[in-house]
Amino acid sequence: MAAKARLPVLKAPFMKVSGLTLCRAAYSPMHSPPFVAATILSDPTHILYPQTKQRYDTRSQETLWWNVTSNTMPIKKRVVRSWNNRRMRRAVIEALETYGLDVEGKLAAGKVEGRAQGLKGTLIIHALPDVLSAKFVDVKLQMELLVKELVRRRS
Repeated sequence: MAAKARLPVLKAPFMKVSGLTLCRAAYSPMHSPPFVAATILSDPTHILYPQTKQRYDTRSQETLWWNVTSNTMPIKKRVVRSWNNRRMRRAVIEALETYGLDVEGKLAAGKVEGRAQGLKGTLIIHALPDVLSAKFVDVKLQMELLVKELVRRRS
């Protein structure tokens, strides 16, 4: 039985998106797991290795893999970072829906706007400290700028 190729860790540079001030985003057209999953996948003796490997081996390569992190923020309280991540994830989902895409970046049913395909690859969004004091409307507008740039690059 042939061994499946290991998924690379995303090492793409941050995207330059005009007007994006609440976060930084790294995008690659290749699929790669987030840092924690990549760490687990690099060690076959890790207790979570089998289930993590199975999850990424069966994950669709035709979708956008994305996640939000706030691990670079100087906030010590995990509850604040978690709240911020949930809020940013909600803003990304709403921004994707604005462009006729579902949570995985695929075209939503019945919403074809001249695009033959959805988004593919890996997107990692790093929250910056300014996002904590921003209103949700502002966060959503920033995520719409990000999704607009991804759609533009994909076209």
